Amino acid sequence: MRPVSRQDFFRAGRQGASTALALSFALLALTGCKLVDQKTFNPQAGVPPKPYVPPAPPAAPPAPPLIELVAGTPEDEWKTQVQDIARRALARKPEALFVVRCLVPPGPPVPPPAGTQGSNAQAAVPTALITLASGDGHAVMQALMDAGVPQAQVEMTAMPDSTVTKPTVRVYVR
Repeated sequence: MRPVSRQDFFRAGRQGASTALALSFALLALTGCKLVDQKTFNPQAGVPPKPYVPPAPPAAPPAPPLIELVAGTPEDEWKTQVQDIARRALARKPEALFVVRCLVPPGPPVPPPAGTQGSNAQAAVPTALITLASGDGHAVMQALMDAGVPQAQVEMTAMPDSTVTKPTVRVYVR
C-alpha cells in the first residue's frame, strides 16, 4: 500500500464533505418529523380499555300497606273492613305479623301549656304523634285483636314521615 500524503488526505475529505453535509441535514430533518405508527390513525391505540360499569338498578318500591287510614276517620266507617281484612290475612298466613304505623308529617312540636314548668312541661307536651298513636293507632290495633289476631302478632310504631301530608295510620303484614 502506498502512503497517503497530506494533500491527498484533505482532497479526499473535501469530496465526501458535500455528501456528509447532505446526509447530516437529512438526519436532522427526520428528527423533527413524526413517524407514522398506529397512533397516527387511532389516538386510542395502546391505551387499555375502560370497561363500562352500569349503575346499580333502582331499588324496588316499598311494599304497599295492607290498610291505610287517615286520622280522624270515624271508627264505624273502617272497623268492620279492618276486621274482615285481618281475618283474611290470618286465613292465608296464621303466623302473620301486623305492623301498625302511625305517621305524621314532620313539624315543630306543640308548645306546652302556659301553667306547666320544668320537667312537667316536657311531660305535658302533647304532640300530633302521641295523639295519633294513643287515639287512632290504638283503636286500629284493638280492632285487629278483636278480629282474632293474637296480641303477640301486633306491633305498633309511631314516627314522623315526610311522605304523608296528613296524620295517617298504615297497617303492614309481614
